[in-house]
Amino acid sequence: MQKDELIQLHQLLVYLKKYVELKYNCKDEFKEYEELNIYPYHIHRTKAEHAYAIFILSSIIAKILSENGKNIPRSVSYLLRDCSDKIKKDIQRKKLAIKGVK
Repeated sequence: MQKDELIQLHQLLVYLKKYVELKYNCKDEFKEYEELNIYPYHIHRTKAEHAYAIFILSSIIAKILSENGKNIPRSVSYLLRDCSDKIKKDIQRKKLAIKGVK
């Protein structure tokens, strides 16, 4: 996926986040995403950082929907979280490699 496509997906998930917050009154669940401080309008962020934010956001949304009786298995949230953890490790490894070069 291209970076601009990831940013569009990220924006779509932000719209879905707002809907879920209103429908299920669950602003506190999105604290981890908010603390990332990576938003769709941050076009200077890397592709990997946007992918990380997308997986965090989608895992939280999936968890909320599965807890509120929607037909989404809890395992979907776990798999999305697992993917986000892998991306986070990759981002950290790349940052360490850059620091090692300087």
